[in-house]
Amino acid sequence: MRRGVGKGSTRLCALATHPLTLSNTAMPTLLYVDDEATIGRAVERWFSRRGHTVHLAGNIAEAQQSIARHPPDVLFIDVWLGTESGFELMSWIEDTYPTLADRVTFVTGELADSTNNDRVWRTLGRPVLQKPFDFAQLERYIADAAPRDDA
Repeated sequence: MRRGVGKGSTRLCALATHPLTLSNTAMPTLLYVDDEATIGRAVERWFSRRGHTVHLAGNIAEAQQSIARHPPDVLFIDVWLGTESGFELMSWIEDTYPTLADRVTFVTGELADSTNNDRVWRTLGRPVLQKPFDFAQLERYIADAAPRDDA
């Protein structure tokens, strides 16, 4: 955590030192869904500089519109989107775009352990990345989730 002047605290993401490389030549398109715009902009800046197309959404409606217009290769969805839930978006994805469901990684600021409703994390069967995260962690999830030409 870093303290901003008169602004309270701000979470920072540590930067990885190497770009993601996949077997195909095109970099995966990402959709990052988070109501914390600062984190979304940092993700967008980091991955755009490495050749990815990054779409941001701050809520479920924006994410649905983005998916309909530009189906992403990989999705990162915050579990808690203000008054909405990333689980609701996941349910919509499973119903509307089922091929994208295996490309979802959840991110959360809450601990995803046995003391915090562990059954939810296991039931969804999707990876959960704890905030704050570093971009190297996101790159590993992208490599695992992105469709490949050789698959």
